[in-house]
Amino acid sequence: MVKALLRLFLFVALNVSLGFCAFKLFDVFFPVLKAEDSRTFSQVVVDKNGRPLRAFADQKGVWRYPTDLHQVSPYYLQALINYEDKQFWQHGGINPFSLLRAAFQFIRYGRAISGGSTLTMQVARILEPHKKSISGKLWQMIRAFQLEYHYSKEEILNLYLNFAPFGGPVEGIEAATYTYLGKSALHLSLSESALMAVLPQSPSRLRPDRYFERAQKARNKVLKRMLSYGVWQAADITDAMQEPVIAQFNSRPMYAPLLARYLVNKNPQSHILHSTIDLEIQLTLSDLVKNYAAQFSESTSASALVMNNQNLEVVAYVGAADFANTKRFGHIDMNRAVRSPGSTLKPFIYAMAMDKNLIHSQSMLQDIPLQFADYSPENFTKKFMGPVSVSNALQTSLNIPAVQVLNHLGTEQFSSQLENAGLKLFLPKGTKPSLSLALGGVGVRLIDLVMVYRGLTNQGLAGKPRYLKNEPVVERYLVSPEAAWIISEILADIPLTARQKSPYLKQSKIWLAHKTGTSYGYRDAWMIAATATHTIAVWVGKPDGTPSPGEFGRKTAAPLVKRILNLLPQQNKYKRVMPERVTSKNICWPLGLTEENTQQQHCHQKFSAYLIDDVAPATLQENNNIEANPVRIHLTEADQLRSLNACYTGKTKSVSIALWPTQLEYWLPEKFHRKQLIPAYTPSCLKSLNLTQDLVITGIKDKSQIIQPGELNKALALNLSVMANRSQLTWLINGELKGKTKQGESFLIENLTKGNYRVFVYNQQGQKGELAFEVL
Repeated sequence: MVKALLRLFLFVALNVSLGFCAFKLFDVFFPVLKAEDSRTFSQVVVDKNGRPLRAFADQKGVWRYPTDLHQVSPYYLQALINYEDKQFWQHGGINPFSLLRAAFQFIRYGRAISGGSTLTMQVARILEPHKKSISGKLWQMIRAFQLEYHYSKEEILNLYLNFAPFGGPVEGIEAATYTYLGKSALHLSLSESALMAVLPQSPSRLRPDRYFERAQKARNKVLKRMLSYGVWQAADITDAMQEPVIAQFNSRPMYAPLLARYLVNKNPQSHILHSTIDLEIQLTLSDLVKNYAAQFSESTSASALVMNNQNLEVVAYVGAADFANTKRFGHIDMNRAVRSPGSTLKPFIYAMAMDKNLIHSQSMLQDIPLQFADYSPENFTKKFMGPVSVSNALQTSLNIPAVQVLNHLGTEQFSSQLENAGLKLFLPKGTKPSLSLALGGVGVRLIDLVMVYRGLTNQGLAGKPRYLKNEPVVERYLVSPEAAWIISEILADIPLTARQKSPYLKQSKIWLAHKTGTSYGYRDAWMIAATATHTIAVWVGKPDGTPSPGEFGRKTAAPLVKRILNLLPQQNKYKRVMPERVTSKNICWPLGLTEENTQQQHCHQKFSAYLIDDVAPATLQENNNIEANPVRIHLTEADQLRSLNACYTGKTKSVSIALWPTQLEYWLPEKFHRKQLIPAYTPSCLKSLNLTQDLVITGIKDKSQIIQPGELNKALALNLSVMANRSQLTWLINGELKGKTKQGESFLIENLTKGNYRVFVYNQQGQKGELAFEVL
């Protein structure tokens, strides 16, 4: 008996060994097909909560979103295993009882009543499809053994979760739930879990978006099975059966298409890209931009970006007004397009100049026709305001004062500091930064403008926008915290009101620092705005670079920004804390120094200014101011006339007088004119030195009246000149720049109509002349 048992044991052991060796040889020559050898995942960009923004199919057009056991609902796993393969965790790849049951039913009824395939066998067939036949089933069983040999149960289940067919080009539970239900598999209800568990049995016949009645019947079958097994509570199953099957088929979400395209191109090896986008804000912003752009011509696009100032996460990104609209160039990402920034760089000119102690918030600048070498900037309105403060110049976006400050700051200093902070400047090849930088004479990208504007509200630190959760926080020095605070306060004082003749611009109730910009030829309309928590950037224009006459930043971009503000948390109670090194003190014009450091007679006008370290820089002097200010002159004791040692020998006294730049006199009250501040020369000095303070205009007398010609169609013209002119002259008519003449040239005024005219002329040495006349 013992020998018989021993022989039986040896026989069994030998056959098992031979079988195992045969299996090993088979495994070597016919290795199990790995999923990555024949299938790849889609690249999917998801929002901050894991919801797909855009997916890119594999080369065969199949949609698969990678997932694992921990990223799907426990309800789904319970429904799947109990309905498809209740003994999954116990068997070794096949379930003999299930196979026998399926075979008996087939013999008895002549057709398949229930399947005998385990989840492992289904994975084997997914990896290596075959026809439904006995040989195919046997091959499938062998492959199932191989899978169990090489993989753990969790790994096999993960293969099923990622590659099971769900109808059409959709594979895998995560792709299926987003396609049909618009949600992650992690958040499936009991009813949805039962539906998704049964769908792979016959994905084309049971597609819930097409055949909801079939799908509902199949789902109820799973629910009843769960009741019979006692897996779920009866009350829960009753509720689940009451739910209708409502499904969509959206395998290609397009919620941030241009950003997603950028991210997948930058990260070609990543299947899931976890972005910082907030889907709710993204969808609302997309609709806002699309609807807003619809009011403009069909070739107009718009873009917008919203960034969290604290963590630099981009919460919404719309690169074009309508991605699907070719007429609006929807495929072009205008957030990354290189465009002219218009006036949006001006705040940084003033901030950097403050750090160099060139100006303070109320420094007097000159908004007049100025010549900087061969560069003659003009204002947007073609008009001039004369003397203006830094605050006023920035708030009204005047061009000439910004160029004046940049000329003192230096274009190399300005451009290098911007680029060190992360704002890339695109200049024509072989060119260097010039004064035109102040007015948009350079290319920039919206994403970079957001970076530096964030610095104005965050201690002067520019912040690189973060699009992915795993991107590091990158901050770079832009300007000092003090300069950033002052400039942002100036920008926050610009009201969004109907005062700008825009009926939809109402007063904002939140703290908002903002700046608009319009590029040359009305090609780009900008607005960049920063709240306490977010930075918003908007661009409107035509991507092909053609002009949009009459469309400028405050009119065209600002209304869209105001609508975007409604998407963000309200900060009505937000209060900013002034940095310790910033103080508020009175300063005096025309010198620009603090009141305490200015003699009373030299303080013609007082303003309250923000200073850094109590430093009040003197008023910037241009090359046409060749004299010190205040000037020291000698007055005769007898009649208080101005004298010089060379022409007067009597007793004199020395006095100092603060003067305004001569070229500003057209815009100054008469009491600030030089002839009012400085007494005339003594007769002896005028005679011996031939001195004059003014230029003498010839061609018409002051206060003349001219009768228009009888022929109404004939235009009236005047030819003016200046006596003894030895320099270039600048001519203004009623405050508008009309032209410039060189030495010896005359100035022609054409097309004069009825009205009063005031002529003002000055040269670079500070001499000026003026007269008035009337056309009747």
